[in-house]
Amino acid sequence: MKSISLLNISFAYSGTDDLFTDLSYSFSADKKVAIIGDNGAGKTTLLKIISGDLVADSGRVIRNASCQLLKQINSDATKSGGQSQQQALSRVFDSMADILLLDEPTNNLDATARQDFFKRLFSYRGGVVIVSHDGELLNQMDMLLELHNGKLSVFGGNYDFYVAQKRQMQESIESKYTDAQKEIARLNATITKAQNTRQHHEAKQQKDKNNKSAGSKIAVNALKGKSQETEAKRRKLIQAKLNRQLESCAELSAQLRNDTIKVPLPNAKVYDKEIVRLEKVCFSYGEKSVLSDFNFTMRTGERVRIVGNNGAGKTTLLKLISGFLYPSAGYIKVSGKVAYLNQDLSLLNHDKSVVENIAEYAGILQHNAHAIAANFGFRGDTSKKKVGVLSGGELLKATLAAVIGTEQQPDLLILDEPTNNLDIKSTLILEDALNQYRGAILIVSHDEAFVNRLRIDSKLIL
Repeated sequence: MKSISLLNISFAYSGTDDLFTDLSYSFSADKKVAIIGDNGAGKTTLLKIISGDLVADSGRVIRNASCQLLKQINSDATKSGGQSQQQALSRVFDSMADILLLDEPTNNLDATARQDFFKRLFSYRGGVVIVSHDGELLNQMDMLLELHNGKLSVFGGNYDFYVAQKRQMQESIESKYTDAQKEIARLNATITKAQNTRQHHEAKQQKDKNNKSAGSKIAVNALKGKSQETEAKRRKLIQAKLNRQLESCAELSAQLRNDTIKVPLPNAKVYDKEIVRLEKVCFSYGEKSVLSDFNFTMRTGERVRIVGNNGAGKTTLLKLISGFLYPSAGYIKVSGKVAYLNQDLSLLNHDKSVVENIAEYAGILQHNAHAIAANFGFRGDTSKKKVGVLSGGELLKATLAAVIGTEQQPDLLILDEPTNNLDIKSTLILEDALNQYRGAILIVSHDEAFVNRLRIDSKLIL
C-alpha cells in the first residue's frame, strides 16, 4: 500500500520550544484522516513536513506515495475568498495525487460549494489528510488524530465519537482529581492529629518524669525514645503517601480543562415580545441590489440561522439589524440591547486588560468584573492580560465574558461565522456558552455540526 511515513520526527521554530519530538505515524493512500488540535499545536507545520515544504530537524520522512498540498490561505485580488478556495481545491483534486493534504479546505465555501467539495472528496480514490475544525467534515472521516504536546493520539471514530471520548476522559480526570484532593485532606488531618497527640504525650511524659525517681526516669526516657522512633517511621510513611498524592494532584490539575465557563441567568423575567422587525427593506452596493422589499421578524429567545450562497446578503443583513448599515428604503425596528460578534471578534479594546474591557463594556465596577472574568476562566494575573496578547480561544472567552457574563445580557446576540479560525476546544466553549445564554440568537454559520447542537428554532434562506 502506498504511504507516507514519519519516523521519529522532531521540529522546532527558531527560539521556541519543540513542536514535535520523536513523532511517528504512517499515512496510507486508502484512508481519509483528520488531524485536530488546539491552535498553535503545529497541525499546519505537520502537513508541510509531510508534503516536503518543510524539513524536520531530525527523523525521517519516507514517501512511497505522491502528495499534493492545499495551503490554508488562497488569496486572489480579483476573486472572493470562496472563489479562490474553489479554484485551489479543483487544482488539488485534478492532480490525482496518491494522498491529498488539505489545510482547512472548507474555509470560505458557501453551501453549494461545500456540497461540491464533499462530493469530490468522497469520490476521490486516493488517501486524504485533512486539518480542519469543521465538525460536519470531521464527522465523515475514517479516523481522527489529535496533535497535543507534540504527540499524535489516535481516535478511531468520527468527530462526535471524539467529543464523547474527550468528555469521558475529562470526567475521569475530574473524578480522580477530586479523590486525590480528599486523600490529601485526610492525610493532612492525620498528620495534624498525630502532631497534637505527640505533643500531648510528650507533655504528659515530661510531667511523669518530673514526679519519678532517677531509675524510673531512665526507663521513661528509654520508652520515650522507642516511641519517638516508631512515631518518626509512621510520620515518614504518611508524608511519603502525601507527597505521592500531591504529585498526582499536580499532574491531574495540568490535564483539567481550564475552559469551563458560567453564564448567569437573567435577573428579570423575560416576556415574549417582538424584538426585530424589517419591512420592505432594500439595500444595494452601488448598482448591485442585495436585498429588495425584504421582510423579517424575530421574537424574544428565538434562535434563527441565516443560510445562503456567498453574496446572498447574509452579513449585510446582520449589519443592518445591528445598526452598522442603513437601508436605502424600508423600515427596521430593533427593540432591546443587541450585541454583534463579527468574524474577527473585534469588539474589545486590545490595549486594555480583560477585566478593564468587561467593566467598560458591561458598565460595571472592576471589582465585579473580576468575578465575571473568573467565571470565564480568567483568574488571578490572567485577568490582567491585555486583550491584544490573547490567543484566539482566550479572545473568544473574554468577548463572551463581556457580552453575556453579566445578568444584564443582550436581548439579541448576532453571530457571523463564529467558529471560523476557532480550534475545536474553543468551538466547544462557544457552544457551551450559547446553550447557557437565554436571549435570542441570529447566526450565520457553515458549520453544520456546531449549528445542530445550538437548538435552532428556524432557518432564514436568502
